[in-house]
Amino acid sequence: MPPIATYPGSIHLHIHVLNESKDIVVNKTTATPSRTKDPGLRTKDPGNKVSRGDKLTAQDSSRLLSTSSSASVNSTGARKKPAPVATPPDSPRASLAPAKPTPIRRKPFPPKTVTGKPGSSDNILMPRAPSFPTASSIAKPTGPATFAKTSSPKKPPTASSSPDYSNTTLFSSHPTTETDIAGKQRFTGEHVKYMKKDEDVPCSITDTLQHFPTDDGENKEIATSPPQNPPTNLTVVTVEGCPSFVILDWEKPKNDTVTGSCMTYNLSSSFFFVSEYKVVSTENGAPDGKNKCVTTTNQTHSTVENLKPNTSYEFFVIPSNPLGEGPSTDSKPFKTESADPRVNEPISMGKDAIWTEIKFNSDTYSECKGKQYVKRTWYKKFVGVQLCNSLRYKIYLSDSLTGKFYNIGDQRGHGEDHCQFVDSYLDGRTGQQLRSDQLPTIDGFFRAVRQEPVKFGKIGAETHTNYVHWYECGTTVPGKW
Repeated sequence: MPPIATYPGSIHLHIHVLNESKDIVVNKTTATPSRTKDPGLRTKDPGNKVSRGDKLTAQDSSRLLSTSSSASVNSTGARKKPAPVATPPDSPRASLAPAKPTPIRRKPFPPKTVTGKPGSSDNILMPRAPSFPTASSIAKPTGPATFAKTSSPKKPPTASSSPDYSNTTLFSSHPTTETDIAGKQRFTGEHVKYMKKDEDVPCSITDTLQHFPTDDGENKEIATSPPQNPPTNLTVVTVEGCPSFVILDWEKPKNDTVTGSCMTYNLSSSFFFVSEYKVVSTENGAPDGKNKCVTTTNQTHSTVENLKPNTSYEFFVIPSNPLGEGPSTDSKPFKTESADPRVNEPISMGKDAIWTEIKFNSDTYSECKGKQYVKRTWYKKFVGVQLCNSLRYKIYLSDSLTGKFYNIGDQRGHGEDHCQFVDSYLDGRTGQQLRSDQLPTIDGFFRAVRQEPVKFGKIGAETHTNYVHWYECGTTVPGKW
């Protein structure tokens, strides 16, 4: 009988069974995983060991076959393996190459840009900050202050410094109607642009300014002289139904360094100056020096607030840099439209009509950080207002002028009807609108509906009473009387 080849990872049983003087050869191959031999296994009972090619009795063959079959069933219970293909004894198989070990993939080490003690749980590894030159490491000129141009190219004015006035869905040279709410003619001109607004929406300076891009301030041009040219394309942008403010927009002076910066040195330190524009608005017919407002900005647009309704104004812009002022733009006229009687309640010219600028004590739950104004009202409470701008503010109430001013809670909404406290008919816009359980519990006044007297107590979490960061009621504070 020819020899049978053996293969790694398999067990070959060559069994002879004597049956009617014939040798029945049974070949059974059971695949098993390769294991490392344990020297201790060699001490097992040699009686159970069967040499390959030895003849067995019927009892031995039955025992071995049943054991082999059960082992095959148990080994395939969890995962089925394909049946082995029978190979003729005379066809030797090529020996398998030994398996190559799989290299362990290791995560690369991070770059050495962190500081901190490795292995410390309470030490957060942070990127190492770049070193900055100190005052002692900067060479200081010993001569007098001088101004020189840097090597960086001058950044020309870009179209992004002004809104896209060709967008007719936002801007128009003509209003929706030629007359205002009082039937008076609206002002038009080549330098005037109108924006639309829904009638039931309060006027908002904040929302209007979202359409005007801000300058990134990246220009580092050094000024060598005052501006030589005026700003160009001065435009008056007004919102229909909002006579209390306009947005003035212009373009940077051409071929000038007004929007650049200036660097000067002395023996002790260096200074960086940013150029500005002076925006001048004057009420026509007012005495010289009266009702004239001058504001400064480093942007190419500016808001002029607290304008009187149905009043004529003149606007112009003066460029400047640290070396002086340049020529101004031509003066542009404009007349505001009439006030909407549906917004503001009628106010007498008596003592209760005027907002007075007084600093008062209040909590810090407010988005507005500007000036504070106080007015006495008909419901025997002092109303305190802190400005974000003249049309967005935080409203407070107090029992006395020198006492603390408290937030106002709303049991049915988010303070929309609190615009009544600033003499507005509108249910205004408010923010930030959070659920009462998201607000801290504080002391304050509260009510449920307009005209209802206010009560004092806890508002905020667990009270189902909301309060907000700001109000927009359509009426200006302090306004013009």
